[in-house]
Amino acid sequence: MKILVFSDSHGRTVDIYDAIERETPDGVIHLGDYTEDVRELRRAYAYSSMPIYAVRGNNDFDSDFPMFIVITLGGVKMYLSHGHRERVYGMSSGVMANRARENGCALAMFGHTHRLFLEQIDDIMVFNPGSISLPRGGKKSYGRLTIEDGGFTIEPMFV
Repeated sequence: MKILVFSDSHGRTVDIYDAIERETPDGVIHLGDYTEDVRELRRAYAYSSMPIYAVRGNNDFDSDFPMFIVITLGGVKMYLSHGHRERVYGMSSGVMANRARENGCALAMFGHTHRLFLEQIDDIMVFNPGSISLPRGGKKSYGRLTIEDGGFTIEPMFV
């Protein structure tokens, strides 16, 4: 199973569409900042069975989207949040690993900082795909999450 992970698109979706068309994922995760982009993606791919999971960010005020969610895909339980409520900043993942652990997750993913971050913190893998539109300190990026036999790998991908 291949899942593409995006964050902080801020109304700029061209690179998201390009990645989806190129990689043909089984699903998409959007970690906030702009839920309208998620609505647009859901309309564009309404014909497909590809699920699009999303949380809202600090620039999103749409109560139809949760602040965080816990999902299980292919046997991998993950905690998804934009991160601003978990005190992420710069190159810090704040309390993301703790929130994931509290929810029995092996993986925590967040956005907000616009910086790519991938680190194993004790028993939790913590990942920020960076920003697909407005990166800070690097290139535009997203993540490729591959799940097989209840295990997973995450690769940063650059636009």
